[in-house]
Amino acid sequence: MRKNLATVLTALFLVCVTLSAQPQALPSVEIGSDVAVKAPLVKKPLPYPGETPADSIPPMIPPVFSLKHRPSALPQGTVRPLRLELITGTDFETKLAASCYPSLRFVPLLRLDADLWVPGTNVSRSTLNASLQTDFDPELRFNHLFSWQKAKTRCFATGAFSYSIANLYSEIAIHDIYFSNLKTDLSLEEVEQNLAGASQADFAIGIRHSHDLELHKLKFTNRLVLQDTAFGLSVQYHAPWLEEHLPELKLGLMTDFIHVLPVIDLHRRFLLGRGKYLELSNRSEFQNLTFQRLRELYPWTVLPERERVVMTPLNLSLSGWQAFNDEDALFRLLGFHQNLRFSYNQPQLYVRDVLGQTWLRQTDILSYRLGAEASMQFWGWIIDQDLNLNFEYLQDERWRRRPFSPIFNALTEARHNLGELEILAQLDQQYWRRDEFDQPLSAFFDLSLGLSLPLRSGLSLTAGLNNVFNSKHGNFGDLPNPGRSLHVSFSYLPLR
Repeated sequence: MRKNLATVLTALFLVCVTLSAQPQALPSVEIGSDVAVKAPLVKKPLPYPGETPADSIPPMIPPVFSLKHRPSALPQGTVRPLRLELITGTDFETKLAASCYPSLRFVPLLRLDADLWVPGTNVSRSTLNASLQTDFDPELRFNHLFSWQKAKTRCFATGAFSYSIANLYSEIAIHDIYFSNLKTDLSLEEVEQNLAGASQADFAIGIRHSHDLELHKLKFTNRLVLQDTAFGLSVQYHAPWLEEHLPELKLGLMTDFIHVLPVIDLHRRFLLGRGKYLELSNRSEFQNLTFQRLRELYPWTVLPERERVVMTPLNLSLSGWQAFNDEDALFRLLGFHQNLRFSYNQPQLYVRDVLGQTWLRQTDILSYRLGAEASMQFWGWIIDQDLNLNFEYLQDERWRRRPFSPIFNALTEARHNLGELEILAQLDQQYWRRDEFDQPLSAFFDLSLGLSLPLRSGLSLTAGLNNVFNSKHGNFGDLPNPGRSLHVSFSYLPLR
């Protein structure tokens, strides 16, 4: 850490300049015209094309959402000022989530999440996250997160504490240079690990920043990440040559100062007719892995001493959908998707001793996924079916299969409403898997059932029986492998 003090101080200086800069005030301009104003053609804000009325134009759905995404609509003129949720089950896991919008001028949001899980003898995990939003100015709105985590097994114990702050700044002008979409995340973290009596502690500073830069009609997207000793940069040029066909084409390079990789980002959505979509994209990824995130994903695993920047230059996707507007039709939605992906320094678990203790390393992963999805309705049931072929390989001496990754996966979800009672069912089937020693595993069937019932205004009850067949999914080393469990959840979301 001390060897990289100059790099850390330089990065902190850049972040402080970004957070404290002020936008340039432009002179007011009066625009006049003698031409009569024509009424614009307005698209209705419909989030789901399968429910588009017959007289409406199919909307352009943001690429981050699936067509099956259905945001819950609140009655007009109402808000949810408070949210409380309590979940407990027979697998000895209890979760509490609370959030509210207090009547405070500078603190518009408060949130608290707590989790305690004891899946076995001498195995436990506890997490406490507290977050708030401060709003001192429309451009100085910060999100704060305080996170505490603790976990232990028979021979391993770990604890982590972190504080992070995030800000999104819309625009800054410095002479002829314009910065926009400035996103900055800063984290301060400390983690302790104790393996069989050998204790180790580490402190890290993490920074993730991105912005768009425009100078003399040239536009760039720049990204910077820092995690302890790992540092990376990415620069992309917004290419205008094919703007008519690929309006989001960006060309550039990314590096972690070990690899230098070409980056090509693109996105195009084709509207082929009413309710028909085809989408082509390659969205690169460039990020650091914070202790808070790693401890959330791998609570009982030994983290590596040296961090690396995760880089994904190839993330090529092609997907298409056909949505139907006929309420009496069998199909509501048909679609397909495929993705070719290659990532550097992706986290991966492995076991290297007879005790079954898991370790984390960062390795390169090549994957290809081909899938189909359908949404159907009959006799009052809504059934969603996803089928996926999945090929994932780790880059080692012989490109072996990624452990516990099924070649074929079928996920079936069904729901039905009986008055206010909602019935839920989910069947997850996984075939052709291999364990961490590259040995074949049997097929996995996980059937889960659930009920949801509103008890009173804003208060609802949800009960679920997970893994009805008590199938063993399998896991790395001595990590928990939960079976059948019963969960009960109370949720309180009042309207105001």
